[in-house]
Amino acid sequence: MAASAGRNDILGFVAAAGIGAGAFFAWAGWTFLNPQNVSWLRFGDRAMHTLGWWFFRASPWSFPIVGANPRNGLEISSSVALSDSLPLFAVPFKLLSPLLPAVFQYWGIWFLFCMIMQAVLGYAIGRELRLARTVSVLLGAALVLTPAFLFRLPIHMALAGHWVLLAAVYLYVKQQPPRWFAWPLLLTLASAVHAYLLAMVLAVWAAALVQRLWLKTMGWRLAVLELALGLPASLLVLWSMGFFMTPSLGAEGFGFYRMNLDAFFDPNRWSWIVPDLPSSPGDYEGLVFPGLGVLLLLVGGIVVGLRRLGGVLSPRWLPLFVVALAMACFALSDKIILGHTELFTIPLPQKLVDFFSMFRASGRMVWLAGYLVVLLAFMLLAGRLKPRTLAAVAAIAIVVQIADTSRGWTEFETTQVEPSASWPTPIHSPFWMFAARHYDKIRAIPVSGLNKKWAELSYFAAFHGMASDAAYLGRKDKKGFERLQSLASLAMTEGRFEPDALYVLDAPSAAIATRYMEPGDLLTEVDGFILFARGGKALADAEHVAVVPYAPTTLAASE
Repeated sequence: MAASAGRNDILGFVAAAGIGAGAFFAWAGWTFLNPQNVSWLRFGDRAMHTLGWWFFRASPWSFPIVGANPRNGLEISSSVALSDSLPLFAVPFKLLSPLLPAVFQYWGIWFLFCMIMQAVLGYAIGRELRLARTVSVLLGAALVLTPAFLFRLPIHMALAGHWVLLAAVYLYVKQQPPRWFAWPLLLTLASAVHAYLLAMVLAVWAAALVQRLWLKTMGWRLAVLELALGLPASLLVLWSMGFFMTPSLGAEGFGFYRMNLDAFFDPNRWSWIVPDLPSSPGDYEGLVFPGLGVLLLLVGGIVVGLRRLGGVLSPRWLPLFVVALAMACFALSDKIILGHTELFTIPLPQKLVDFFSMFRASGRMVWLAGYLVVLLAFMLLAGRLKPRTLAAVAAIAIVVQIADTSRGWTEFETTQVEPSASWPTPIHSPFWMFAARHYDKIRAIPVSGLNKKWAELSYFAAFHGMASDAAYLGRKDKKGFERLQSLASLAMTEGRFEPDALYVLDAPSAAIATRYMEPGDLLTEVDGFILFARGGKALADAEHVAVVPYAPTTLAASE
């Protein structure tokens, strides 16, 4: 059997791709491929990712930071990368924007692509590990059915690009060293997908450099070339996509979004048979349960192939497993927890905690170890079972995996809604169209936290050429937020309302705004929103737009 996949593997790749595509249509369905079906994207972080793309598409191009997205947040705005809007797709589709319909989403295409790549790369990895073609196809199926992958897809959509991590594993396990451009190219792609995935790919790359130098399959000159190409290329993509637009990349949550010590055995609602184990609220980020089917394969592999575990210490495998172990330890964070009990806290210098906060959801870093467990299960069995026997055993395990993990599929089903080219919104009055013609941005006061109507306001702004500070972003610029608060404070204490902004106020803020109203200003309530517009009444009168003045209540005025 050939060591590497070649022309005779075309059918195997096609079969793997078919499994990935079949999984997509079983899990999601045709409607999600419709680029004008956006109704399912209005929930939670999916709304943030999608609005980031819509604002980016509607904004003029900027250079040299191509990913800048100034309308999405105004003072707290950053980039298409920091709204996790998948620069790998956002930039090319923005180039094609004149050819696309006004309403367009690429997330369904991305989901399909990710599932196909999971299976195809699983097949490629299997062939490099000298597994039979049928077994390699089943390995691809097992990787598609990994709970950590399926769980991530409908929540943090760009972060579901686990295929870049599998591509790194594929380059690592190749029998023949990859071409000089392979790793730099992968690093460039990962940089345009998600920073967490880039960090994981960088770790596998470091292990691959050690491995190849140790085995002397690569000289120092080639290693320097890879470094000279790979690091600058990834940094250039990160910079141009706007990843460094906020002064600090840290965020709250390190030590909360961690991995629990029982994570490997805790299905976290992804098994009908294995009971959920005690956990804490943020532990879902460290989901690494391999699925009952894979777990059974692993147990069987350890029983029949225990002696082969010593191969982990060989020069070929040791660097990768050391890196995986180190990342799993980082996934635990500085607060070590078992079930509901926090066992102890590792004292770390504050500067180190601040640095680690760049990857506040440290639990995700266990993904490499999770995928290696799947590979290990197949490799241990392959050493003792004939290919046909292993294929039969693996097929049974895949059936078990599908049946048992189907419990977790309902997480996505609960958010499925009727296909639509629009989001349901409380904004209906013709007044909003009038406002969009005369005002450039929407500002919400107060700004102390996330505005409850941020998605509705941003949705209107994105499709009507306006900017909005009622935004939700993956990373928030602290200084920018302070500037935003300062502008709101000046409006509330000195009446400095911007003439090009439509303000959305709460009742107490509206009561304060009445103190600074000038002739021609407008304070009204439309579709449940209290709106203030400098010069708005004069403009409305000139265009014969009927408005009803808003009268703050005594209670609101006294608050």
